[in-house]
Amino acid sequence: MTKHDISVSTRVGLELLNNKWYALILTNLTADFSDFIILRKKIRGISTLNLLLALTKLISLGLVADDDEYAYRLLHDGVEMQHILFSLHDWGKQQLKAFGEATMR
Repeated sequence: MTKHDISVSTRVGLELLNNKWYALILTNLTADFSDFIILRKKIRGISTLNLLLALTKLISLGLVADDDEYAYRLLHDGVEMQHILFSLHDWGKQQLKAFGEATMR
């Protein structure tokens, strides 16, 4: 019997999906620079320190870029990940709708 494990790249992707702060940051940024304070106000519940740590991680993964004025934007890979998150959201809505319809029968 062959053992199967997920690849390191899959683990990185799952880490992004599993961390709500990463997902919220990626869905609230665009390809245009956004000021840190504006981003902080959009993402309720995250501390300033945790936001900075999450942004640092997303920068190291090549998903987000920053500038000297504490503004952040999505890079190409970040835009792609944002599309994946939006697709996952849509899929989840479809599943909930189907589940709701199935339980009403």
